[in-house]
Amino acid sequence: MAETPPPEEPARAWGADRLERADDRERVLLCPREKAWTPRRERTLTRPEHPGTAVSWGGAIFEVRAAEPLKGAGAGNAGGIRYRLAPWEERHAIRRMEAYDAASEAAREDDRAGRRASVRARKLSILLAPLAGLLPGRVQQRMEGDFGAPAVAMTVSSAAPLFLAGFLGVFDRFLGGVGGGLDLPAWLAPPAPVALYLFAESSLRLASALAMGQPMGSLPVVLAWEAWEALKEGSRPRAPTPAAAPADPGAAERDASDRFQMLEPLLSLLTPAEQSLLAGRFGFDPIRWGRITAGILLAVGALNALASLANAAGGRFGAGDALWLLAGGALALEQAARWRRLAAGAPAGSVLGMLVRPLARPVLGPRGGGSG
Repeated sequence: MAETPPPEEPARAWGADRLERADDRERVLLCPREKAWTPRRERTLTRPEHPGTAVSWGGAIFEVRAAEPLKGAGAGNAGGIRYRLAPWEERHAIRRMEAYDAASEAAREDDRAGRRASVRARKLSILLAPLAGLLPGRVQQRMEGDFGAPAVAMTVSSAAPLFLAGFLGVFDRFLGGVGGGLDLPAWLAPPAPVALYLFAESSLRLASALAMGQPMGSLPVVLAWEAWEALKEGSRPRAPTPAAAPADPGAAERDASDRFQMLEPLLSLLTPAEQSLLAGRFGFDPIRWGRITAGILLAVGALNALASLANAAGGRFGAGDALWLLAGGALALEQAARWRRLAAGAPAGSVLGMLVRPLARPVLGPRGGGSG
């Protein structure tokens, strides 16, 4: 069939592109950056002919026949690309049309700028990963969706150093009971209460990232972020709404889902009834998270009790050691009991659930009920 005749209006290039040649047979366009145009694929013995991208340009339709990368300073466009276009042959069906005009080129440039900004943001998130990983898990997931930040890696990079500091602090306390010590600065081997907290929380965060593939922030930072969000929301001027306007149930459910993601590992400390409710509402896994928290808390309690006993053996047993021995021993025994219930396939709560419940009320809702 006859080819589509070239348009009557003069051909011109847009943006930073340059028109090298334009005649009845083809147009050659020099572009400093590659476009999403694919050239014609010629017929071979093993594959059929496939037309190149259809381009609407100046009122006519062209086919991209070739795309040739420009190399060398002599071309004047090193790193660019030369497109050869010819009038579209009517024997080919048009599956996708690309426009070439001022508006489309401006849109392409905006898209490139957006991608460059995303690349910069991702590089910054990687550079600041030990700090960004402290943010709430949903914030890290949003960063991953917006510009490709590695959410799980950010959590791991922020939790691993704190886990090491917590472990060194606990181990230093244990060695102190037998007359030794690591002789490390306090920021690397913090005092026992801080070390125990860092060890327990960082273990949970590493388990969330590595075992569950879910990013998890640090509780103090998460609570500060939530407080800041609430303060920011409260300071916004609110448009008057009709008194009879119904509340948005979707917004409440989204808030509950955000809170669930923030607290998911700690929810295994709630009562079995509350955990069953969360399993039905959010898909919570009480057995898996129960085993993770029981194992971590068992290690924390046992290490603490052993450190107190070491102090007693070394003749340095005081009132604080007695308190730590009772607390660590009770915690270890409780986790051993939890582990037996979990091994039987039943959820198992903890006395520590009373500390989690005030934070978990939004996810439990009116149906949560359940006491310790």
